Amino acid sequence: MARGVGGGSRREQRRWQRELEEQLRALPTYDGETPDGGAVTPLDRRLPPPPRPPRRADRRRTPGPHPGGERRRTVVTVGLTLAVIGVVVSASLTPFAAQLRGLLGFGDRGDSSTYQFLQSDELSGEPFRWSSCKPIRYVVNAAQAPDGWKDTLDRSLAAVSDATGLEFESKGSTDDGPSSSRDGGREPKPVLISWVTPQEEPQLEGDVVGVAGPGSIGDVYVTGTVFFDAPAFAEMEDDGDEGLERAVVMHELGHLVGLDHVDDERQLMYPSTTFQTSFGNGDLEGLAILGQGPC
Repeated sequence: MARGVGGGSRREQRRWQRELEEQLRALPTYDGETPDGGAVTPLDRRLPPPPRPPRRADRRRTPGPHPGGERRRTVVTVGLTLAVIGVVVSASLTPFAAQLRGLLGFGDRGDSSTYQFLQSDELSGEPFRWSSCKPIRYVVNAAQAPDGWKDTLDRSLAAVSDATGLEFESKGSTDDGPSSSRDGGREPKPVLISWVTPQEEPQLEGDVVGVAGPGSIGDVYVTGTVFFDAPAFAEMEDDGDEGLERAVVMHELGHLVGLDHVDDERQLMYPSTTFQTSFGNGDLEGLAILGQGPC
């Protein structure tokens, strides 16, 4: 699951963000030389670090109809400041912008070998996967979802589908909640995607804003759950953080199809949010492997 930052931490980040934007606007930009004919000096400013919320140890929990499944908690700190810097820097063509992009690591998608799987067969080493010839069926409980949930979810599902080759098939809406079993007897129930409160799903307490994981029969994933913190998503939407919302959804869908956390900050499967809001090279390599499951 993923955690959100408390109100105090978000206020500190927004204050830090405003101060940094004022500094960025105040910086002079020159094309090759200063007005008095002097050369532009290299950037020697240092960005102050944003306030960081406390991080909690990661835990695992087994969902679904089979004890082999896993639900992965993801500690996700809200990276509003870096997101804003990205917009400011990407829109600028000055030498300062180029240096700042390099300093922050924008455009660096990491090594393609940086990926981990939630579960692998002990003998063959092959990861547990979904069937590659059946769509992943899902239902949505959007009773507490933010207004823009459908576009965010559709775009996130499309990104995972493009990376894996797996298809997702909507089976409509549901009123199922965290306590609903996904074991449907002969035919497992569709994946449940829902926005709930921490009171309904205790793993969303604190700074966690999402939790997800697949359930398996043998070494094949057949169902799963994806829960998002409804109040945290409502706050992100109020703040206009569509990119962050989509990054969290994509991260949790990565867990759903079988990816685990990695230590590389350039990957979206890093446990905390960074400037990365799309899949990195390692994420894409792991997702491509997960899309090669048996029929």
